[in-house]
Amino acid sequence: MKLNNTYLLFDSKQTSKRDDWAEAHGAILNAIKSMRWPDEEGAHTFRIPRIVTVKPGAKYIGADGKAKTAKEKKTLRNGVRPLRDQFRRWMQKEAWTCEESCSLAPFFKGLRESSTAVFTKFPPPTQKELEEAKAEALNESVGDFDFWFRTTSNFRTVVEWETGNISSSHRSLNKMCLALMGGLVDAGVLIVPSKFLYPHLTDRIGNIRELQPYFYFWNRVGTLVDCGLLAVMEVEYDALFKSTDLRDFVSMGTDGNSKTGPTPRRVTTKSAKKR
Repeated sequence: MKLNNTYLLFDSKQTSKRDDWAEAHGAILNAIKSMRWPDEEGAHTFRIPRIVTVKPGAKYIGADGKAKTAKEKKTLRNGVRPLRDQFRRWMQKEAWTCEESCSLAPFFKGLRESSTAVFTKFPPPTQKELEEAKAEALNESVGDFDFWFRTTSNFRTVVEWETGNISSSHRSLNKMCLALMGGLVDAGVLIVPSKFLYPHLTDRIGNIRELQPYFYFWNRVGTLVDCGLLAVMEVEYDALFKSTDLRDFVSMGTDGNSKTGPTPRRVTTKSAKKR
């Protein structure tokens, strides 16, 4: 897989010039460049089938390897979760710790106790209601990050590999901003498909094109971060090919817009004929 760009949305205290960030970015880059499809021995590039629509009455190959006739229009596209799983495998080979939880509770607690973030109600509350508002905790559950990595020097990086829609991308970046504001991490990275890759993946997947107008917003959030950086990494395929065999496609999940996607691919060998 190719890395097209790494966008620094903010870079407080010039974190990007630290050797720690160079090490972290290098490990992520190596993992991305190591990703391939099909994910099997002998494959050296990330080469996936392009999106294709099978018309009613047309033939295609099902997940069981048998020829089928489409009863209605059917769109074949690639999934994303196996790509995230593959990224994790390559990152683990970089000897980084994965799936470490990151609780924002201490950060939120500190804000409440310092009264720097008290959300009153309208009309203006009484003094008693104001005190109750200070003590009342809002819903503060934002979930864990996909990946939490530490370099050898303990530089803390959280990474999200986009597997959801564009709303998921916004949540991921907002969650990273909170962790950076709280000093819980040193760098936050969201990995999303390029404008050329995303049409061939799960319908409405988060992508670089739809995120870019909001870069200005996250850049201003950086003024609230004492030290750290927020980055978006844009990835793309090495090549596309045409296929109507469901086993060639990256498999999809069964939730949201993934329900109509292809199921597990076929297993090939080194001697399999290249299309």
